[in-house]
Amino acid sequence: MSQRSSRNMLVFITAAALTLLISGASLTLAAASGSQNGDNAKPFSASSSDNGQDSSQVAPMIMQTMTIYNGLLTYPAPHWITSPKDVGNFKASREQTKSSFTFEQIPKTHDFENWTMLYGVYGWHLPDYDFKRFIAESLNALALGCKEQAKSKLVSAEGGSVIMTYHCAALVDPLVKNGKDTESGFLYMSHVGSSYVKVYQAWRSSNKDRDTPAWPINDASVTNAIERMKRITYTPRQ
Repeated sequence: MSQRSSRNMLVFITAAALTLLISGASLTLAAASGSQNGDNAKPFSASSSDNGQDSSQVAPMIMQTMTIYNGLLTYPAPHWITSPKDVGNFKASREQTKSSFTFEQIPKTHDFENWTMLYGVYGWHLPDYDFKRFIAESLNALALGCKEQAKSKLVSAEGGSVIMTYHCAALVDPLVKNGKDTESGFLYMSHVGSSYVKVYQAWRSSNKDRDTPAWPINDASVTNAIERMKRITYTPRQ
């Protein structure tokens, strides 16, 4: 990815809310309500460590809105940003053409060349596609980075959107950095007419760390990721 220019940010903080403007995207701090059961929360092998948040408590969630082609995407901020004091903790890469859009974020101390946590928002204007083809090609694009057959599992499908898990147990050699040879993530996919979006929350880690406290995914983080994905909406522009 070639475009990694810095962003101008305007931050307005009040006792009630925080609004952050980044390249035309409006972000608003809102407290999440309700609880999410964990019936679908075990798509991956998870260690017994607690690297994720306590799934018994629903923490305040920073929600972002972004206009992408014919729809308005509302989605949580990256999972490592959990409070207003964390809003500057990211690096971003943005690319846009007439028919495609990419906005990727990683923690501020990480590098895109060897990331271990990634949060990406992607959009396309695809008049010749239907939703089934979009889902298939999105999964195929991820699988191109995998030496062996990647695994995906449907978490939910409702309201014209799907949430899926993705796991590659052996990344192709050019993608392996510092021994991080696996990729696991959660995908949200939806569309408004010919406009399609994907939100991808992903981790890269070492296979040798599976079933140890160093493995980044556990029961709590899986439940939290699914809760976050279920709060995403993509609706027609007004």
